[in-house]
Amino acid sequence: MKITVFEEIFTPSIYSSILIVSIMSIVIILLGLRIRRLKPTEPAKGIILILEMIVELINNFCKENFGKYWKFFAPYIMTLALFLMFSNTSGLFGLRPPTASVSVTFALALITFLLIHISGILTKGVKKYAKGFLEPIAFMLPLNIIGEFAIPIALSLRLFGNIFSGLIITGLVYSVLGGLSVAVMPFLHGVFDIFFGLIQALVFVLLTTIFISGQLELEE
Repeated sequence: MKITVFEEIFTPSIYSSILIVSIMSIVIILLGLRIRRLKPTEPAKGIILILEMIVELINNFCKENFGKYWKFFAPYIMTLALFLMFSNTSGLFGLRPPTASVSVTFALALITFLLIHISGILTKGVKKYAKGFLEPIAFMLPLNIIGEFAIPIALSLRLFGNIFSGLIITGLVYSVLGGLSVAVMPFLHGVFDIFFGLIQALVFVLLTTIFISGQLELEE
């Protein structure tokens, strides 16, 4: 069967990514409109209270790690965390997790990679940023450059490998047990989709934060 260019580009993982981003965007817009209708003196409750707690958690996390630059990075960290959380657990809803595609994970890692070095240049200046590649000695320049380019590769492959391996294992169990898989699949989905999925989302966000904050010119 001939595969068209359209089918090669829009793989199941890309479809899942578009669907998840679309749903997230619609929900965020609706919540934003609801928040705008709130009176300043009206206490938050329900979903707005939960959202307020999440935003406060992310803001505090960013203040602790990014210092005075936290407002610039907080939106990215929160968006990244939400996308990874829903992507890694999307298998529960019959979708192929977007992060089971190396192209998706590499795109996320590439954004982080660009933020790392753009932040370093803007906060340190070009001269001090470039000097960092010569530390501790000038002889380390090639290794330091290789190490920097290894970051997006390591980030993307770590996330892809963990999510894809879970997808393969659950698929094998389905094919081997057939109808009997109903008995064990809730457990496997709980382990691979929820537990490992959320853990990998947390790891990616933490590593992103560590790498970016390491390039910032932060006050002691």
